[in-house]
Amino acid sequence: MIDKYFSPGVKVEIHPIVKGENQKVGRNKIYISQINQVIDEDKIEIMMPIDQGKLILLPINSLCKMVSITSNGLFECNIKITDRYKSGNVYLQLVEMVTPIKKYQRREYYRYSCSVPITTRKLEESEKIKMNWDHDLPGIPATALDIGGGGLRFLTDVFYETGEDIVCCLRLETLGVTKEIQALGRVLSSREITRGNDKREVRVQFEVISNSAREEIIQFIFEDERRRRKNNSWH
Repeated sequence: MIDKYFSPGVKVEIHPIVKGENQKVGRNKIYISQINQVIDEDKIEIMMPIDQGKLILLPINSLCKMVSITSNGLFECNIKITDRYKSGNVYLQLVEMVTPIKKYQRREYYRYSCSVPITTRKLEESEKIKMNWDHDLPGIPATALDIGGGGLRFLTDVFYETGEDIVCCLRLETLGVTKEIQALGRVLSSREITRGNDKREVRVQFEVISNSAREEIIQFIFEDERRRRKNNSWH
């Protein structure tokens, strides 16, 4: 039964449950990882999460929420970190499920720091009327500073107003294949970086995005984190 939600290879998000001010892992932090193997009905071995190329050592006996990202949807349970170890060249941690698995109602997403070229544009009035956007209209080049399944933050020369709907186009490479992802987003904030500089930092929340597009973003994050970790291991 557990394999339906947490099978080997399934991507997971780890949400630390912070108790006390001395916890090293920050509040509201989300880490991405992958199931290595299922030991039994309540014990799972997962890859040690990384953040910006660095291994994250979650404290033994600490509690986290684990969210599985499957083709059937998102599922969650609370876990306890029970052990950490290395097997071959892979850093792993053993976790124990402490609550039943249930459907996860998404509230927040892992955000991955990066520098990825994207394009953005304002949603045309005609597109708003027909409740759909023209995928062939060109956008204006920008640079994503972080991305996630729920939105992104980027630098641009364009002035976007808070609450405005915009179309975002990302070209992400995973496993050697470049895929184009489009999403409709709503501007949460738009601020000038420095006075007199045309560059603005814009935060966007995705309002319309396909499940397959979200999965592509998560796959890109996982693959790029793994690439960073491999590169760092040579230094």
